[in-house]
Amino acid sequence: MFKTGITQLRLTNFRSYVYSDMTLDKSFVPVILTGRNGAGKTNILEAVSFLAPGRGLRGARLNDVAHRTIHTTDDNVIQLPLKWSVSAEVWTQNGFSKIGTGTVDGSERRQIRINGQSITKQSELGQIISCLWLTPAQDRLFCGDPISRRRFLDRLVQAFDANHANRLSEYNTAFKQWSCLLREGCSDNGWLSGLEGQMVATGVAIAASRLDIVERISAYLRTTDDAFFPRPEIILTGMIEQALLKKAALTVEDEFSIHLKHSRRAYADGAGLIGPHTSDFKVIHATKSTEASLCSTGEQKALLLSILLAQMRAQTQEQGQCPLLLLDEVGAHLDAIRRDALFEILKTLPTQVWMTGTDVAAFSYLKNQAQFFNVEDSTLRLQVA
Repeated sequence: MFKTGITQLRLTNFRSYVYSDMTLDKSFVPVILTGRNGAGKTNILEAVSFLAPGRGLRGARLNDVAHRTIHTTDDNVIQLPLKWSVSAEVWTQNGFSKIGTGTVDGSERRQIRINGQSITKQSELGQIISCLWLTPAQDRLFCGDPISRRRFLDRLVQAFDANHANRLSEYNTAFKQWSCLLREGCSDNGWLSGLEGQMVATGVAIAASRLDIVERISAYLRTTDDAFFPRPEIILTGMIEQALLKKAALTVEDEFSIHLKHSRRAYADGAGLIGPHTSDFKVIHATKSTEASLCSTGEQKALLLSILLAQMRAQTQEQGQCPLLLLDEVGAHLDAIRRDALFEILKTLPTQVWMTGTDVAAFSYLKNQAQFFNVEDSTLRLQVA
């Protein structure tokens, strides 16, 4: 099967990098970035994540990723945000593409170019390439807030369906407008009903997409027996998601529409609103019949990796293309046996995997089977075995 990967990656004024130009192996072996903390390893992964739709693996504001240049005057030291860019040459099952993204005026307006053409919708990036990632901040995802879990789940959905990001954006925009109108005392039924119609249509579609990806992942997990990575059971707990398990989508839309209308007065008085923006999920360690939140940190990370790997394999089987995988400090909380077992699995994926770590010795299992870069003070040096 054809592998997905990047052959050239260029950064200009991105985070700690004034300029960087990486040439990658065309066989798309794993890319490993090692160096001390703060050297600039994660910034490279974040740059790669901006090649897909969304706000990258840190969820950053566009202006915040720009490199700061210091200009001094007689009385002041000024840090000016610069325009920044990330560009790449990418190979997928559909052939070769050139992707570029960034800002042109230090604003929050993201510019995108694909093969020299300006693009207005980020979802078009997703038609070419998608990314999944795991960062240290997600190691305790099951113990954290529901917002982080929703973002994780929606990233899985978006890798399968690039239009999911558009639906999320449309729902959030309508919800914010609806919220502002009610909190400001607006009672215009026509205006509110129009926004509620948008929330219903996109909200139920979002919930249906979440259910679909969980079923796809679960179906694969049920047929996989991995001694090193436990089998997770994923349970969606959102109101709309649960309703869709029992009722037709049109019925759920009607019920959600009624719920919104009946919630207007209470919401205007400061109450909350239940919807896809409050949905959550929990994970069970199937072998132990224990909620993931009660498992050790190492087991929680292994469960997360099981979910990611299942999603990637399911997507490969059904769409013929696997997302890029970005693993920041991948060895943290994994014992040596489980870490090496993960590396063996990653070698078999039909995609380019990017990993970071502070100790190059932790990646010895991949010696002569990966491309190693040492990162020091935001300078990359290719390491030759």
